[in-house]
Amino acid sequence: MSLLYEHHFEPVVAQLPPVDSDALAEMNVIIYDSVRKDYAINISWHEDSIRREWGVVKDIDRIENKIKLVRVDGVWWVPIKMLQVERVY
Repeated sequence: MSLLYEHHFEPVVAQLPPVDSDALAEMNVIIYDSVRKDYAINISWHEDSIRREWGVVKDIDRIENKIKLVRVDGVWWVPIKMLQVERVY
């Protein structure tokens, strides 16, 4: 049985390209649908390395620019500097 990635880190070796506006709009739609329809998503973002977590979005903090991602085993505040967002099926 395979499990979804937990606390997955990838080192960054080159400068990351900016996310285009169409992809950013699609990511925002997926995030807002997760809030309203209560389904899980995968989010990848860049801090010191590329991080990836999954969970259900329960809150969006516009002041701190963070998303509250909730799972059974924990809660993460993810910065809105996202690289990829996808729905978990």
